[in-house]
Amino acid sequence: MYRLAYMYQFLMIASIGAVFVFLSDIRDLYSLPDWGIGLIASMGFLVVLPVTFLISPLADKGMSGPLIVGSILFLVAGNLTFGYGTTLWHFVLSRAMLGVAIGIGGIAVRKAIIGRDIEGSGKKLGALLSASVAGFILGPPLAAQLERFGFATVFIVFSVASLIVGLPLIGWTWKAPVSTSQMTVASVVALLKKPRLRAAVLGYTVLFGAVGVFDSVVDIYLEDLGASNTRVGILLLIIGTPLVLVPAPAGAFVERSNVAKIFVLGMGAAAFSVAGYGIFPSLITFTLAGLVHSTVEGFTFTSCQVLTVRETGASESAAGQALLESFGAVSAGLAAFFGPIVYEAVGPRVLYLGFGSMILAVAFVVKYLLDKADHTYELAPAEPVVI
Repeated sequence: MYRLAYMYQFLMIASIGAVFVFLSDIRDLYSLPDWGIGLIASMGFLVVLPVTFLISPLADKGMSGPLIVGSILFLVAGNLTFGYGTTLWHFVLSRAMLGVAIGIGGIAVRKAIIGRDIEGSGKKLGALLSASVAGFILGPPLAAQLERFGFATVFIVFSVASLIVGLPLIGWTWKAPVSTSQMTVASVVALLKKPRLRAAVLGYTVLFGAVGVFDSVVDIYLEDLGASNTRVGILLLIIGTPLVLVPAPAGAFVERSNVAKIFVLGMGAAAFSVAGYGIFPSLITFTLAGLVHSTVEGFTFTSCQVLTVRETGASESAAGQALLESFGAVSAGLAAFFGPIVYEAVGPRVLYLGFGSMILAVAFVVKYLLDKADHTYELAPAEPVVI
């Protein structure tokens, strides 16, 4: 039944990925300002912060089933609003609803697949990441092909597919055996007292910022370099392929290795690959930098998630994952908002070199925090209650 969870994760991210291939089109068609494009791109990320903080305690109390119901409703509404939207605020509202759907559904699905024990969580979380990336890179080319039957058709198809997969997922998540705890919003925040968790959240935050920059600028950047919508979709497919294939085996490898060391080294490699997007602006160098970046992310994101789940244990896993997602989403949202603005002002070289340098600086801070922390992992003190 894990396949249902992976398929639903795929569809959530594919829905939001489909949006990006049309950003430059709706900008020209509806005369939207650059800041409006940034707002559309960022809104889906920004709503994740309040959503995940509010719903993660519910997931840790064993309410994944009802949360999936809410996620499906927001996902369908967000898709249809974008498909039939005609103004800036229609598109902003659509992105907000899609962000709510991903915030709710992502946490509920992670809680369900982790279940009673963190053993093997690296491989399962890695597979979920693979499904997310597959959704992001396949969403745009699928949307480009479906557009031939009408713009709204793209989002109608995603809505129907979400219902087909989501309805049976409700039954599974409702009955999935999980370790629970009586979490509250305050106790979620209190988890940040754990030094290793602080390091994980800090690293995840800056790494997801790079995702926000990439998402909001990639369509405009590649079209400026001469790529059509179809070619943009193909390039994203090529770049994202390693991140589809790597995370699951990387997660299994990370669990057997020094998680902290892999995380820090991965951040350093990510810094250089992000900088590589802007060193020599061309389709070839962008693709090469993207292949390195996506391969590295397969290790950095999974090692960060494994580090986090070892700190929280299974009973508080939703809370720990919510911290990662909320801070990462805010970072990605801000980066997505300012990315097009910085791009138009100073160009891709300064944008990507600057963000790559930021990731490298944060990697040193993360290493300091991890070295300073106790070298033994500390599981959640509460006794898990199995339901």
